[in-house]
This record gives sequence, C-alpha cells and structure tokens, in this order.
Amino acid sequence: MQLRDFDVNLLVTMEAIWTTRNVSNAARTLNLAQSTVSAALNRLRQALGDELFTWTGSEMVPTALAEQIMPDVSYLLNGVRTVLTKSLGKVDTVERRLVIATADYVVALIGAKLLNRAAEEAPQLSFDFVEIRPQFINRSTRPDIDMFLFPATALRTAGMESARLYHDSYVCIGAQDNDALYPGMPADEFLALRHIGYSALPKVAFNHEMMLWDQLGKSANLRLTMGNYLIFARIVAGSDAVAILPRRLATTLTGEWKLKWIEPPLPTPEIEITAMWRPDQGKDIAMAWLRQTLVEVTA
Repeated sequence: MQLRDFDVNLLVTMEAIWTTRNVSNAARTLNLAQSTVSAALNRLRQALGDELFTWTGSEMVPTALAEQIMPDVSYLLNGVRTVLTKSLGKVDTVERRLVIATADYVVALIGAKLLNRAAEEAPQLSFDFVEIRPQFINRSTRPDIDMFLFPATALRTAGMESARLYHDSYVCIGAQDNDALYPGMPADEFLALRHIGYSALPKVAFNHEMMLWDQLGKSANLRLTMGNYLIFARIVAGSDAVAILPRRLATTLTGEWKLKWIEPPLPTPEIEITAMWRPDQGKDIAMAWLRQTLVEVTA
C-alpha cells in the first residue's frame, strides 16, 4: 500500500481506542457515532492486515502489532498536531483531549482551577484524568499518557522531561471527637491506633510512610487499605480509625468533615509532586500551556 492510498485519519481512531480501550468511549471522545468508529477500525484492520484490538468482554486489548506500532502512531499524530498548532500559533484555537495520570486527590486539588483557566484561555482543550497504577511506572513512555503528576521518586524518569510543581508533607487525620489522637502522643501509642492506609496493591501496604516505618522497625495497626485518598475522610469521620494524608488535602477536608489532624510522631517522607512528559511533546502548544498552568495553579 502506498501512502497516498492510506487514510491517516484512521490512526486517530486507533489512538482513541488505545486510550479508552472501548469503541463506545472512543466514539464519545471523537464525537462520532459508534458505528463510524467501528467502520474505521475495520478499515484499519484491512489496511494493516491485523486485528489490532480484540474484545475480551470488558475491554479492547491491543494485539502485539498494535503494541509495537502505537508509539510510532502517537509520534506521527503529535507531529501533525504540532504542524497545525504552529500554523495557528494560539492555544485558544487548539482542540485536544489531554490524558493525565495522577492520584485522585491531586485532581481534587487542581481540577476546578484547571477547568477555569482552560475556559478562559484554551476553551477547546479537555482532560482525561486516569488513576495511578503500579504498572504505569513501567509505561512512562507509552503514548496513551500525555502527562504524569507523581511524587518525584515514584516514577522512573529516565528519558523524560520534568518540572517541579509543589512540595507537600504528610499529616494524620482523625475524627474531631477521637481523643485517642492528640499532638505529641508517643509513637507506640500512635502506631497502636486503628490505621487506614493508601495502597495501590491489594494485601500489601504499598505507600511511602509505611515503607519508611518498616525500615525503622516500626509497623502500624493497619486495618484497611485502598487506593483512593478522598474516601479516607468519610471513613475516619465515622469511626475511631486514623489515616495518613498529604497536608494539602487534609487542610481542605477538615473544612468539609468533622476532622482534626496532627503531625505524626514518627518521621514521614516529604512529597515533591512533579509533572513529567515525553521529550517529543516539548514544543506542543497545548502541552506547553498545560505545564505552565499547572505550575501556576499549584504555586
């Protein structure tokens, strides 16, 4: 097949299915009918001689060929977008959907400010926030993620560009009437409290503070783990449990729930939230706007 015989728009469909892992969601992302996206996928399959994606009953799983060529597809489409945005020269005319991988609480802290700025300065931009998962650490150069917002030490950054956004630390929250949690309490008494902990993996405490405490020969009475910080406040407010949270989040939650927070009587790691992106996105107007806006709204 010659290039003149190939419809490059089919690659946009491939990118959308790759990102969403679902034909219906890809259609919504592209603002097209599902039948149109299905037809485009069939044309692409015929053109490349491969299924590209197979339906498992829950998601569209890429084939080996799709995994192999997707970085090239992304590079090609980003190049076309760069040509178009450079010719227009203004972010307020750029139409893009940017995919950002981060934790739920980071979205809660920056989401409203980001949407307000976009409405004023880049009205054609929209955002897909996706959940942090351990496997993303090994997918830092994958084309389905435009930007990572992670603690600086949580992601392998080799070959990626980065910008520091803000510095944070951990505090411990409890219900306002939980007299067992108080400033200056002994470390052993603190560890004996019923703890809720963040973990991205089941059956293991995979978080910064408890890994540090383990190195110190200390362990908390961990009774519940989950990968969603925003639920902690609801659970803690209605029980005698306590939870470690980033300070910026705890400050906002204490205004919504009947909570109090203290400095933990054990050392906790510092948090440096960093934005990371692929080098080939360096001159992308939409990405440049996103990076600068995130620096400003998190200042």
